[in-house]
Amino acid sequence: MVDVVEKSSVIEDEERRTGRATTGRVRVVTAVAIFFCILAPPALIRPSAQGKLSFDGKLLDDMNAVSPTYVFIGNSMLTSRIDEHVLAARLGERCCFLLSTGGAESAWTHQALKNVVLAAHHRPKKVFIFFRDAYLTQPTYRATDRYWWRIEHLSHEDEPELTRAMTLSRTWQEQLAYRLEGIYPVQKVRDRASAAVSWIAGEVVTPGRVKYGESAGQKYDGLFGLDNLRSIEADDTAFADQDLSEFDFDARIGTSLLPSMIRMAKEAGVDLVFVRVQRRPTIQGPPAQSRELQSYMSGLRAYFAGNGIQFYDFTGDPELTLDHYLDGDHIRPEWKPESTGLFLRRLQKTFE
Repeated sequence: MVDVVEKSSVIEDEERRTGRATTGRVRVVTAVAIFFCILAPPALIRPSAQGKLSFDGKLLDDMNAVSPTYVFIGNSMLTSRIDEHVLAARLGERCCFLLSTGGAESAWTHQALKNVVLAAHHRPKKVFIFFRDAYLTQPTYRATDRYWWRIEHLSHEDEPELTRAMTLSRTWQEQLAYRLEGIYPVQKVRDRASAAVSWIAGEVVTPGRVKYGESAGQKYDGLFGLDNLRSIEADDTAFADQDLSEFDFDARIGTSLLPSMIRMAKEAGVDLVFVRVQRRPTIQGPPAQSRELQSYMSGLRAYFAGNGIQFYDFTGDPELTLDHYLDGDHIRPEWKPESTGLFLRRLQKTFE
C-alpha cells in the first residue's frame, strides 16, 4: 500500500511564505491605521493644524460698538474690583469698556492692547492696566494650553513682538512643549473627552437635562462664581513659589512685552495708566513684601517715571482691609461698588 501525502513540502513552504507576507502586510496596515486613527486626528482638531488659531474679532467689534473714552484691561483682579455700572453712573454711559479674561496676564494684555484697543475705530483717551506684583515682565506666565489659545485668538499671523518675547522667555522645555502642543493639543482633546463623558453620565441619571455640547457646569457656574464664594482665608501664593530671578527687573524688562506696550500706546497717542492691585492683606495690615519684590517695584517705578507713564499702587491703602477680600486676592462682590469708588477717588486726577 502506498501512503498518500496530503500536502507536499513545496505547497507547505509556499503557504508559510504567503502567511508571513500576509502577516507583514497586516502589521504595516495596522501601524498606518494607528497613526491615522490615534496620532493624526488630534493634530486636526485645531482649525489650522500647521498654524495658529484664527483671530477672534468679537472683542474688537464690541469695543467699536461702544467707542469708550476709558478702557480697562486685566483679569479677575480687575473684574472683582471695578463695577461697570458705577463707572457709567460717575463718568457717563458708554464711558468705559472692560477687557478681561480669566487668568489673563501680560501676554494676553499685550495682544488685547495691540489688536483690540489700538485697532479700534475710536481710540480711547486712557487705558488702565491692572496687574499684580512682577507679572508685567513675565510673558510666559499663564501662556500655555487654554491660556495660550486665548492669546492666539487675539493674535494675527505676524506677531513679531509676541514671538520675540516668548522665544527669549521660554525655557527649552517650555519651547518643546509649545511645539508639541501646536501639533497635538492633548489638553483640548482631554477637555472634550471629559465633557463627552460628563454628558453621557448625566444622560444616564437625568436624560435630556443638558443638551450635548453644552457644559453641565454652565448650569452651576453661578453657584460657584466669585459673587457667591464665601471668604476664604487663603492667599494666592502661586507667585511666591517662583524663581527669585523673576524679581530681577533689569534682567526681565528686555525680554518682556512691557516696552512694546508703552511704545505702541505712545505712537497711537493713548495714555497708559498702570494700576497695581493690593494682594490679600493680613488682619494686622497690608501684605508682606520681600526684599526682592521691593527692589523689583523700585525698578518698575523708575522705569515708568523715565517713560512718562502714570502708575498707581494700591498696596498699603488704609481702606483696603482684610474684611474686603473674598478668596485669595479677589474683592468681595458686595464691596465692589465701594472698591470702584475708591479707585475713582484715588485716581481722580487721571479723569480730569
